[in-house]
Amino acid sequence: MSIPVLHVNKDHRQTFVSSSKGDQLKWKIDQLWGKANKFGYEGLAEWVASELIARSNISSTLIVPYKQCLLIENDIQYVGCFSEDFLRPGESLITLHRILESYGVKFDEILKGQSTRDSVLSVVEFLKRVLNLDTLEYFSVMLPLDAILLNEDRHLNNIAFIHGSEGYRLCPFFDHGLSLMSDTKDYPLSMPVSVGMRKVKAKPFSSDFSKQVHALETNLQFNRSSVLEFIEQYDQALGRVSQILRSQIRKYEHLFI
Repeated sequence: MSIPVLHVNKDHRQTFVSSSKGDQLKWKIDQLWGKANKFGYEGLAEWVASELIARSNISSTLIVPYKQCLLIENDIQYVGCFSEDFLRPGESLITLHRILESYGVKFDEILKGQSTRDSVLSVVEFLKRVLNLDTLEYFSVMLPLDAILLNEDRHLNNIAFIHGSEGYRLCPFFDHGLSLMSDTKDYPLSMPVSVGMRKVKAKPFSSDFSKQVHALETNLQFNRSSVLEFIEQYDQALGRVSQILRSQIRKYEHLFI
């Protein structure tokens, strides 16, 4: 499978916290964002996640297509991925961490003494009050999606909303690089998939994916045949991700129609 090449330079580099495990090299080239793998096969994970999302009933306005690529800076090659900038002119991305902080709300206090469901609903009600934005359905899709993808990186800087001249709008689902056991330091390729899958912990409302999945009712659905066709078509390129996905389809079969 051939992948495109992006030529970048240090002037294109962007620095901000994007992962709970540390920053990775990122570049902004015109309307494209490029990211280099740091822990393993994050670019593959981003691509697979976007392909699965495209095969679901998630609104096209919440989809960010990712593609794997090579990024070349001063003759140094990085394997990674790229996506298009989803912000419109004049818009900015505001993370949930920043919103809570600006109102003096401590997330740990939200979690304390509450069920996973009540913690999610507390955040939904808070965002409705301060942003005038209904996020109930948004979280009801995000949480099972993260479970299917084994996304261990849904920290508060990876939940964000878009602010523009007309207020706030929902942000597309983005940054799934640390999904599907892509961190080969924590989940070596020699580790049995079943063992690795048990080790992955969820964020942010619970470390248990099952509790987050069942926190809210969801209308999320995937086209089962289309997903399976994708896995079969790219089975060799996917490596162990193929096994992970097949296992997740069996586990969450009610979401694959």
